[in-house]
Amino acid sequence: MQIKRMEEYHLENIIKIDQLAFERVEPRSLENLYGLRSLDPEGCFILTEGDEIIGYSFSKTMGSEGYLGPVGIHPSYQENGMGQKIIQPSMEYLKSRCQVIGLEVRPEAGENLGLYHKLGIHSTFPSLIMEVPDKIEVKLEGPNDYGVEPYSKMSQTRKEVFLEKIDLWTQQELMGISYRDDLELTHAGGGQIIIVSQGEEPMGVLSSYQGVFIHLWGVMKPRPCQKDVLNLSLNSFCEFNGREKLLLEVNSRYNKLIDFLLEEDFRIQKSINRMLLKNFGGQHLNKSPNFVMRAWHA
Repeated sequence: MQIKRMEEYHLENIIKIDQLAFERVEPRSLENLYGLRSLDPEGCFILTEGDEIIGYSFSKTMGSEGYLGPVGIHPSYQENGMGQKIIQPSMEYLKSRCQVIGLEVRPEAGENLGLYHKLGIHSTFPSLIMEVPDKIEVKLEGPNDYGVEPYSKMSQTRKEVFLEKIDLWTQQELMGISYRDDLELTHAGGGQIIIVSQGEEPMGVLSSYQGVFIHLWGVMKPRPCQKDVLNLSLNSFCEFNGREKLLLEVNSRYNKLIDFLLEEDFRIQKSINRMLLKNFGGQHLNKSPNFVMRAWHA
């Protein structure tokens, strides 16, 4: 058996293995796997037996933070340490670049939970998948001087200015996190990005690219107005995109955000186990007042 760097032409076979391994009600799409691989191709690997792909692992970095993405082994080759074998190179890739390393795993995947614990990856605050209500009331507490813009309508110069400012703010206030690559990927793939600003300062961003990021995600600048900015951005996103069903996935360590969303009639659909690599957790094991809505953010 050999471990090799994953290439784009491997993705069609990986979809087949993923479906055999997990029997998903909604199979992964080629677009989803392309997005998962495209930003960190050096951290994605396949396990082969002869010319046959029998396993895969993805990894992703966002500045100082990284997570182990989907991992799967063909059912005929499960057990015998195959999972640990394919995970190892992705973990080494993450360790060389990130200060925080983690992953998400479905609660029913008991065997995977056991494997990750053996590797020193331990459970922490779960993620909550929350449904956005049909009606969002915008009750501004301060002066109504917010601007709301679809990123796609900005000039190229303005896009670059706002990307730089968003990247600077998140790296400074969220312990080195960078969403720049994800925002550029979303825009390039035809996804939607909404930015709320005061003057020329971005105060919040919401993004959706369903082919790659399953849920709507975003971040609000940690200021007293963040509740206003969140409601305004959600309401504007719905207006620009229609009132289709939207889901957010929020790390429950953001307890003030969870409390606020429940007050606003968001409903929790389910939870997902979140796990962090031992000795890489830092402040990410503590509760936080920040407003971050992301499928992974430690």
